[in-house]
Amino acid sequence: MLEGYIASSADGFVADAEGGVSFLDPYNDGDYGYDAFLDRMDGIVMGRATYDQIIGWGIDWPYARKECFVVTSSDLAHPPETVRRWTGSLCSFAAHTGVRAFWVLGGARLQAGFIASGLLDRLQLFLMPVLLGRGTPLFSHQGAPVGMALAGQRAYDNGVVALDYRFAAEAA
Repeated sequence: MLEGYIASSADGFVADAEGGVSFLDPYNDGDYGYDAFLDRMDGIVMGRATYDQIIGWGIDWPYARKECFVVTSSDLAHPPETVRRWTGSLCSFAAHTGVRAFWVLGGARLQAGFIASGLLDRLQLFLMPVLLGRGTPLFSHQGAPVGMALAGQRAYDNGVVALDYRFAAEAA
């Protein structure tokens, strides 16, 4: 099972024009179910840009207790112990995970790739009450329309709205 858990500005950007995510900082005090979500996940798959961003923060690897894969064709210099490079296709990754639960972390392009391939089962989308005007779009999907079913929603006092979607095959 592959799940997305991602935040976006209200106008659909996951990062600002410089690739930063500091627009999320004012909302860090809220409990959006992140710990429970992460506890449910057996592992994490992320794109190279997301991996490089996390490494660039200069903090201890925050996912040391999880099996992590970075989808990239380039080598990873001195990755944390639980991190491995994935060079295969997204379909082969989905087959590799089987019934285990993996978080498709960040990487709007990576999530869009899993969605376009019909491999993402669930998307938890958090809309932040801020307009960025430009930046990295949430999705740049250019294929056929992909149906989603709203499985739940929650509005927080600070203006954040959580939307829980299942993809068409899951929702049927």
